[in-house]
Amino acid sequence: MMAKKILTQGIVQGVGFRPYIYRLAKDLNLNGYVRNLGNVVEIILEGENIDLFIERLPKELPPIAKIDSIKTEDIAVEGFDDFTIIESSDEFSGVSVIPPDIAICDSCLNEIRNPKDRRYKYPFNACTDCGPRFTVIDSVPYDRVRTSMDEFPLCNSCLKEYSEPLNRRYHGEAICCRDCGPQMKIYKGSEEIDSDNPIKIAADKLKEGKIISIKGIGGTHLAADAYNDKAIKELRKRLNRPNQAFAVMSKDLSCVENYARLTDNEIATITSNKRPIVVLKKNNNYNFPESLAPGLHNIGVMLPYSPMHYLLFDEGDIDTYIMTSANTPGEPMMITNTEILNLDGISDYSLIHNRRILNRCDDSVIRFRNDALSFIRRSRGYTPEPYKINYEVNDLNVLALGPELDVTFAIAKDNMCYPSQHIGNTNKLKTLNFMKEAIENMERITKINDFDAIACDLHPHFFTTKLAHEFGDEFECDVIGVQHHHAHSVALANDYCLDEMIVIAADGVGYGS
Repeated sequence: MMAKKILTQGIVQGVGFRPYIYRLAKDLNLNGYVRNLGNVVEIILEGENIDLFIERLPKELPPIAKIDSIKTEDIAVEGFDDFTIIESSDEFSGVSVIPPDIAICDSCLNEIRNPKDRRYKYPFNACTDCGPRFTVIDSVPYDRVRTSMDEFPLCNSCLKEYSEPLNRRYHGEAICCRDCGPQMKIYKGSEEIDSDNPIKIAADKLKEGKIISIKGIGGTHLAADAYNDKAIKELRKRLNRPNQAFAVMSKDLSCVENYARLTDNEIATITSNKRPIVVLKKNNNYNFPESLAPGLHNIGVMLPYSPMHYLLFDEGDIDTYIMTSANTPGEPMMITNTEILNLDGISDYSLIHNRRILNRCDDSVIRFRNDALSFIRRSRGYTPEPYKINYEVNDLNVLALGPELDVTFAIAKDNMCYPSQHIGNTNKLKTLNFMKEAIENMERITKINDFDAIACDLHPHFFTTKLAHEFGDEFECDVIGVQHHHAHSVALANDYCLDEMIVIAADGVGYGS
């Protein structure tokens, strides 16, 4: 009889990976166990079909899971008489990969629309195939006790689902129901409106032309009726945003096709479980007020991605809402109930909930150029999933802080880059503090907290440059200034895997070399 230890690394936590391993091992009559081992999943197998297990392992993964590496090792036979899922351990010190937040799956969506289901109209429905991940996690291993869901102990019904390896909610850390999970409330100013259905009230008020702040998965939106010219102009006035286009959320793809042109790739992206905003060309049937996206031939569009979004459409009769980030210009999106309820003068009502957002995460924004995907903002749905660096970095741990405007940061280790969510303009104190918090969060999540070098913009007056030198002193490592236009050029070289390029980088800022 054979016995092997298998270590898998990648997006293998919080995605139904362990129950998948359990089902596969049972199907092949293998004994042993599986567990989260810090930042990898450890599988111990005994039996005759281990080679077949290894062959099938990467081919039948759950929807969100992704394997970056598989390491196998022959071990001594211990004589297990069953295959089990055992408790997590944090003794391993590899690099963690936490999945991004994922749009609600069809199974969970059907439940919230089924009057006979116990999760009917419940706005926080989730399972191992969908729901929040990055925005609710505090540290690894990814278990409920290390997330903001720890504040909501499971009821007996949810606990039963959570404990059954063959259930799609087995160790789904974000699962809950109306009896044990977060709840939504609606406020007018600081006064709560008593209601069994606050989402219905929100839908009604939007129909009346009101502006509503809506706390979601990774932040807060300001919502308004996208067909109401008066409401749009009022929102512009309150935000002091006279011309910049507003993104919209439509209830389904057929609705989007009424006013925008979509290619096959754009359809695949806007309907994917990442659900970004996609910049689309308006078509001849476009019938929104000019004030929505003034003077433009295109518009940013997304589809619903949380249960609450779907319920908002189900409870009303408007098929498209403005959904723009709730923040003052240049500052981070609001995530606490105190901040949201103090949005006096901007929103008329606030639809909030009592689950803490641990990692703020804006909507991602994508456009297609020559039918090729291009990120304008890489955030929800994609962060913190890493990508491969296509050149050697000499096994250094590097923290790169970026310039000053529209900033993201990144952490590099073992030729993998872990980009942050969208941070914003760090010439604002609140945004700079948000960046510091986000770096600390990313360090905890990836367990990369010792750096060999800090990279920053060459400009000496950027706050990110000053922050880089603070980190350089803290970690006693080199601070490397990178010329702004050169950084853009090198990024292209990595994207296109080219050894030689001629680049014209035309940018409005950049300290000369």
